[in-house]
Amino acid sequence: MRQYGECLHSCPSGYYGLRTPDMNRCSRCRIENCDSCFSRDFCTKCKSGFYSHRGRCFRGCPAGFAALEELMECVEGCEVGQWSEWGTCSRNNKTCGFKWGLETRTRQIVKKPAKDTILCPTIAESRRCKMAMRHCPGVYDTAKKIQTILTSDNIWSSP
Repeated sequence: MRQYGECLHSCPSGYYGLRTPDMNRCSRCRIENCDSCFSRDFCTKCKSGFYSHRGRCFRGCPAGFAALEELMECVEGCEVGQWSEWGTCSRNNKTCGFKWGLETRTRQIVKKPAKDTILCPTIAESRRCKMAMRHCPGVYDTAKKIQTILTSDNIWSSP
């Protein structure tokens, strides 16, 4: 094997080594905001403030990916499904007897994140709602019947 010219042990920032039996030189990376690259189209380390994702450099990670701050890399994030319909408006496990209640909706985690330190978006949320029936059937009717019986029989009247 023959070598000609100067041996380059490393290339400056933004360049990668291009070596053949007849050549040993540094070539410029074609990736914007790249500090060091493996080839002209694949970045291995982005400039400060940029995240590495599939050989490219980004200000923020694409949808579905989460930023690993310590490595400045984008990794697969937590994937959640669609929200369910809002549940029944209730309070204290009752759907009547109050003016206001809460309704809840949920969604499932479809894919867990690549790292345990990456948080998933919320999978349940609640909001205030107006109850459909302020008075519960049966409870109010029973109280009304007792009141009617007591007043009609004159139990409370004195002899």
